[in-house]
Amino acid sequence: SEMTKTVEISGEGGPLGIHVVPFFSSLSGRMLGLFIRGVEENSRSRRDGLFHENECIVKINHVDLTDKTFAQAQDIFRQAMKFQSVILEVLPPYNREQYEKSAIAPLCFLDNEEGVPKTKIPPPVHPKPALKMINLSGASSLETGVQATLQQAKSPNLPRLGRKSSSPSLSPLMGFGNKKNAKKIKIDLKKGPEGLGFTVVTRDSSVHGPGPIFVKNILPKGAAVKDGRLQSGDRILEVNGRDITGRTQEELVAMLRSTKQGETVCLIVARQEEAFLPREL
Repeated sequence: SEMTKTVEISGEGGPLGIHVVPFFSSLSGRMLGLFIRGVEENSRSRRDGLFHENECIVKINHVDLTDKTFAQAQDIFRQAMKFQSVILEVLPPYNREQYEKSAIAPLCFLDNEEGVPKTKIPPPVHPKPALKMINLSGASSLETGVQATLQQAKSPNLPRLGRKSSSPSLSPLMGFGNKKNAKKIKIDLKKGPEGLGFTVVTRDSSVHGPGPIFVKNILPKGAAVKDGRLQSGDRILEVNGRDITGRTQEELVAMLRSTKQGETVCLIVARQEEAFLPREL
């Protein structure tokens, strides 16, 4: 709470005039709330100084938006605006990095009656080497901490834990073998001045060749967020009619980057059906 500020508004004052997109953690890929991409001129938010660009809404009427889907977060916001008083926890841009770090579960915490700390290691995302993530705006980076976690998990004097994906947003990376729950979607993205606007992630595997490639994050600016159909967790199957099975992440990124501004990229993606996920009433 020291990192956020509380904004209290009335649900009866008309439209707020803000444009929001999902706020994904750059460290874990988790959905943490709603990112304010724009505030309309002459709007209530601009006039009353309620919200500013690049702020993030992380709680609405004390409901934490962590791990909610974008649709669920929007629905919570809509329902809250029916009340006279709406209380929002808003994260300023300068605290975003610290907030993302705090959203990663601590390694050591008290969870027994005697109050003796028990060491709890977040289970490895996958027993393969580290996840590699490439941002289509140009930067290439390694997901940190995964290899260190793997080495810690091998230590004989630590308790064994059931393997479970530690990041809900990355769970499609682990269990995508279940083809009957996947549907194929064709998405055309026109490349504008802000690029295609999404990042991709894969598992390195020297034994079986390159692994499947997934959409990691939808960036706040670019063709993907404007189009609105591409989602985090979608597996990329084809680019402009070319099957990318067996291709490396670098090859895929090169194909996407070769698209000139104004040209359209045709993507075929596979998406896990959400029929088996619990619905929020």
